[in-house]
Amino acid sequence: MINVSLRQIEVFLAVSATLSFSQAARLCHLSQPALSANVKRLEEVLGARLFDRHTRKVSLTAVGVEFLKAASSVSENIEAALARVQDFVSGKRGRLVVAAAPSMAATFAPRVMARVAADHPELDLELHDELSDLSVDLVRQGTADVALAPAMDDASDLTQKQLFRDYLGVVCRADHPLARLKTVQWRDVRPYPHIVMNRSSSVRQLVDQQFARNGVGLRPAFEVAHVGTMLGLISADLGIGELPESFLQNIDMTGLVYRRIGSKATYRTICAITSRTRSPSPLLAAFLEHCEQVAKEVLLERGKAS
Repeated sequence: MINVSLRQIEVFLAVSATLSFSQAARLCHLSQPALSANVKRLEEVLGARLFDRHTRKVSLTAVGVEFLKAASSVSENIEAALARVQDFVSGKRGRLVVAAAPSMAATFAPRVMARVAADHPELDLELHDELSDLSVDLVRQGTADVALAPAMDDASDLTQKQLFRDYLGVVCRADHPLARLKTVQWRDVRPYPHIVMNRSSSVRQLVDQQFARNGVGLRPAFEVAHVGTMLGLISADLGIGELPESFLQNIDMTGLVYRRIGSKATYRTICAITSRTRSPSPLLAAFLEHCEQVAKEVLLERGKAS
């Protein structure tokens, strides 16, 4: 295997360009003897002379002309590779994988990703829409760079950047008795049939906790896997349901109303979740910055709507 160093290629190209050992030495910041030694070692490795040296003249040999083509190609490839790495370090290009819980994948994540894509048009963005626990598992496994999901307990291996509070409320028909109340308490929802998400959903876990904490027995009339199914059953006057506010964005709520529950409103904290144990992608900082900006806009929009 031929062992040629990048420094030797740099020296050879400098001499080829100037046809002067003294000028090439200045360009390479070497003494002339050191430069000549590099050329000599390169010629020994290749087994042929690269330059014909005369008193006042340096010229490429036939082997030197041929090696110049190869050396120039190597130099160009290295420069291109270094440029790509620099673009990656600066966040101009690369790949970012986002995992998001269902409500975040449908609403918050697209807003953030659109802005990141606009700022970084050569970025390869990927989105995994999974349940909250699965989204966080993707971060732990290294499959995803960041998860947008409710805050996790017992997560010392994760960094959880709080973005906004996602308030829990009741959804009912516009002609339902609860719709006439300005403030809904947990005791107010007790008498009505409930439509709930199934037990694999983090929303169901939150609802179960709140029912138990407020001493309200939960006996579901229906358990469903999708929010659209829940809203369809509510529209058909088959019950009421509890959902975090983020689920209701971009959903047709015609004929339905949403009311936060409790004098001290119940909420889950939505976070951007990353790993503490792996070095972050250079693009992650830009993504998190956009997350903060969109989170502030979400709060402003809710303030105007209330």
